Amino acid sequence: MIRVSTFMILLFALIYLSSNQVLSQLSYKDEAELNDSTKTPEIYSFRFNKIIRDTISLEINDILVCDSFCAQGIPYTYDALHSFNARRMDRFGGYLNVKINKGLEEIRNKGFPSDIKKLHIQINPVTLKVYWFAVLGPSTDGKSYVRVDSRGSAGGGLPAVTKQLPRMHRNYDGLSAHKFLEFNENVKVYYDWNGNQLCDFKGAVNIRQHFYKYGTYDVSKIETVVVDSSQTSVNKIVAPEIITTQQKIQVKTVTKPRYKTYKVKSGDTLSEIAAKYHVSISHLKKSNNLRSNTIQIGQILKIPN
Repeated sequence: MIRVSTFMILLFALIYLSSNQVLSQLSYKDEAELNDSTKTPEIYSFRFNKIIRDTISLEINDILVCDSFCAQGIPYTYDALHSFNARRMDRFGGYLNVKINKGLEEIRNKGFPSDIKKLHIQINPVTLKVYWFAVLGPSTDGKSYVRVDSRGSAGGGLPAVTKQLPRMHRNYDGLSAHKFLEFNENVKVYYDWNGNQLCDFKGAVNIRQHFYKYGTYDVSKIETVVVDSSQTSVNKIVAPEIITTQQKIQVKTVTKPRYKTYKVKSGDTLSEIAAKYHVSISHLKKSNNLRSNTIQIGQILKIPN
């Protein structure tokens, strides 16, 4: 009995020492993996270098137009990210075209034919913030570029962009189209398409946007350009006759109210419809001559843009 007990004790001691050795090896391996920099999430090492506006060179009579917008928390996140102007579904965007067009008008008000010389666009994939910088100034080729517009896609590639261009160009009949920027960047994906944050970068989405400027040798005889309140489309423009460069270049922009329509469904309320289309209840009531918040199923409401 004593010999058996001694044997059992020795056996258990051997098993104990062996297990400790195995555990110590496993512990050492895990520690090595933790210290391995390749296991560190890529998000922690990412650095975004934003352009400093003071470093952008300007010539005499040039102006710098710059702004930013953020797509964080916006539905269809990466579609929102490339909404440099505004997307149709909810009017979200940076309204880049609108702000640049206003700057071009400022150049013309100084007595110069206008042009967009440079456009820089930067996207921070971690914050989903888009920064853009446009240098505007007097044109040097004899034309005045009076409008900027663009079309693009998130993940659809070049075919998705090119099929949108003919319709855009038709908005500017009478003006010559010149592509001045073909934005093409693979943005690291840190969110899903519903805006939920991921643990690390998961591949990339290709953001493409083609920017065009529309010019003419003379804008003084152009028919009044009518831009709707959403600032995303313009009526056709008639090409004028060429005049001397001594004549002052001017273009007038007038706002013409436009409306969408909405058919009231069961369960709809005026406040919900107003929130959906980003208009105030008072504005919605005024547009439809409503004296109360009561609406009827099947009623057609005018939705101001």
